[in-house]
Parts: sequence; structure tokens; C-alpha cells
Amino acid sequence: MVEQDSPRAEDLAHKAASKIECTVDAAPVKLVVDGDNKPRPPAASGSQPTASSSTAAPLPRSASLHHVWEDDVGESLNHGLTQSCRDGCTYSGIPRDRVGHKPLLLATVHGVDKSGQPFQWLARRARKRLKQPHEISKPQPPLRWLPAFDITRHYAKPGWWVASLFLVGSVFWIFTAISRLTTPVSRPAKSPPGLASLSGGIGWVQVVALYTMFFPACVVQLYEAMNMEMAARKRAWQRASEAAAAGADTEKGAAAAPVPPPPPPRPRSAPTVADLRMVSFWLASFQLFGMLLFMTAVTTGLVGMGTALSAAVERWVINFLSFIGAVFFSAASWLGCLEHTGSYWRGCVPSHWSDLRSVSWIAVFFSLQGSLGFMIFGIVAFSYLDISWPSTQGILAYGQLWASFCFIVSSTAGLLEQENPGHM
Repeated sequence: MVEQDSPRAEDLAHKAASKIECTVDAAPVKLVVDGDNKPRPPAASGSQPTASSSTAAPLPRSASLHHVWEDDVGESLNHGLTQSCRDGCTYSGIPRDRVGHKPLLLATVHGVDKSGQPFQWLARRARKRLKQPHEISKPQPPLRWLPAFDITRHYAKPGWWVASLFLVGSVFWIFTAISRLTTPVSRPAKSPPGLASLSGGIGWVQVVALYTMFFPACVVQLYEAMNMEMAARKRAWQRASEAAAAGADTEKGAAAAPVPPPPPPRPRSAPTVADLRMVSFWLASFQLFGMLLFMTAVTTGLVGMGTALSAAVERWVINFLSFIGAVFFSAASWLGCLEHTGSYWRGCVPSHWSDLRSVSWIAVFFSLQGSLGFMIFGIVAFSYLDISWPSTQGILAYGQLWASFCFIVSSTAGLLEQENPGHM
């Protein structure tokens, strides 16, 4: 666990003073879920199976019908979480941190288990399916670099595809940014230069990167955010399957048919109420919406390579939509910092030396810097229609070249996260 993700000293002091303990309930109640996802009490012992009970019921949203953080923490601590423990946790998110009360949008949870050891649950690590800080061994294992790029090891991980697609797309964009620093590309002698010209070729590269790399990455990221609880659902399915198998062994030779095992959980394609209360879902939604605005602006710019566009179209469709798209990207990146740190500012600037050694912190920090670069480039292009060529080169160097480099760093860190789930 790195220093920047450790619970605050005052939170630990508050918890130590209140002596909150997380203990196992003396008589845990096993819930069975009907097709309408409403809990019902289990059948009485010795009762005969009925026609309705002989069919496997759909699994609950998680192992304990609680929030995904409770399932993750309870699984790692090997015990349940009582209401007193939940009331003693510090919940971070939007609008603010509070003890015992979940915010409107949840980002992180800090608490103390029954042995007095602190635990942390970070929404980003749950979304990326990484180990939580309290599960990471000390000292942390060394980073594995080259296996992070091996598709055969990570093809089933949504987080790996998000990072890979952003990385390849950013490499394309950094080359287009370098080319746009030259006069033949940015200031061709003929206007419009034509779709087959050098300027048009650069526009084609940007459009291809947006449609085939960045946009699919944003879609996969939204899918990833809507399936944060997949690990908990799989654990519930495994337990139910084991219970069904055990029941089948005891009922061998009996006249009644054994209860078949439940079907495995399927990924969701629509958000649940719990997803809407998470920072992660809105992060992914903002980034996808911003990408759609980017695609509209860049596609219009490519059309402008082949046919003359009015000044109003160039300003309000190309420049303005690029700026608004970058605003949504910046908002999503800031939410990513909050999702990882639980703080409004600690992911935006380094506050400890340990931040620079954290792969996850580097990923969210450089994602924010790249988004801000595109946003500043967009507002300058929208506000100043006629600026000098040196000024144009300067804003291109910052708003596209540097921004693309930041996304390359962020995406590479995202790949390292998938290969090194036990590293912060």
C-alpha cells in the first residue's frame, strides 16, 4: 500500500476511539433469490421440493445482496460486515467525505476490521479487477513489464483492452501532432487542400484512430464500469454450484430430482441502480460522450479538407465541439483521480514521493494532464481565430503533442496494472 492511499490519521484515530469491530453475525441468514430478484426465506428443513423450487433461480447481484465493496472486503477478510462496521467506515466521493454515510457517488471506502487492521476499497481497483490496498503484500513485488503487452495473457480483461486501444490510438495521434507542426500540413498553399493531399492524409489518420481505437476503448470502459461486481457474482455462482453439487450427492437414490446448478452470471449491458451511485459509471459515461463530440468535430474537419466550410462551421462545429469534448474528457479524468485516491486534489498533483512510484496514480495523473492539454488547445482554437504561426505551433506542441504523450504514459501504466494486480 502506498502512502497516498493510506487512511488519514484522523480517520484512524476516530475509529480507534470508537472501537468499532467487524464480526461475523452469530446466525447468518442465507437468502434465496426468485426470478424477480426479491429475497425470500429458505425452505423449511425436511420440506419436499416443489415444481418451482426444482428450477435454478437466478443469482443475486452479489454474494450478500450488499454493495460490491462489501462483497470484496468481506471476501478478503473472510468474514461478514456488520452494520456497526459499515457505520464506522469513511466513505469518499461526491459531494464529500463522511463517516457512516455514503455520498451520492461513491469512490473509496476506509474502515477497520475486527482485529483492528485498516482496510481500503478503491473503486478504480475494483473496476480494473486489481487487488485492493489491504490485500497487497509488503514489500511490493517488482514490476513485470514485457508480459503486460502479451495479448495471450490478458485478452479476457476489459481493462487491458481499454489501455491497449488508448495506447495505439495515442501513438497515431502523436505522429499526426508532429506532422501538424509543419507548414505543409497545417497551412497548405491550397484551400481546401483536398482529401488526397498531405493535410487530408493526416486527417484520415486521426479519424481512423478515433473510430477504430478511441471510441471502442470508451465503449469497453463503460462495459467495464457496469460489470464491476462480476467477481462477486462469480463467487456467488461458484458457491451456489457447490451447494447444488453437494445437494445432488445427498439426494442420490431419492425419488425427488435434485436442484440443478444455477447458470453462470452474464455480463450486463445496462447500468444498475448501484452503478448509478458509483463514480466509475459517470467517469466512463463522460468520456464516451466527450469522444462522440471529438468524433463529430474531427470528421467535420476531414470533410473540410475536401470542400470549403463556412467560418461559423469551423468555429462552432470543429473548434467548439473539440473544446466541449475535451471538457468532458477532463471531467472524466478528474473523476478517475477521485476514483483512485478518494480526494478531490491528490490525484491532480503529486503530494508524496510514493505517488511517483504508484502505477495507478501515474495512470490517472497523466490521463488528466492529457485531457487538460486537449481542452486548452480547444479553447484557444475556438477563442482566437487568427493567431500567428509560432503561437499555433506552441499550442499544437502542448495541446496535441504533449497531450498525446501523456495518454501514452497513462495507457502504458494501465497495461502494467493488468500484469501487476498486486502492485499499487
